[in-house]
Amino acid sequence: MGKCRGLRTARKLHSHQRDQKWHDKQYKEVHLGTALKANPFGGASHAKGIVRGSG
Repeated sequence: MGKCRGLRTARKLHSHQRDQKWHDKQYKEVHLGTALKANPFGGASHAKGIVRGSG
């Protein structure tokens, strides 16, 4: 099949590229946000430990 060609195919090419990005493992890991949710330090680079609230 191949890619669409022509003057009026920009929307289709762009949307297909946007959909296909999610099949890239590294892109998905970075942009889903589940790695930050599962990480107790929340992505902080210099976290000393988990801080509990006083109470």
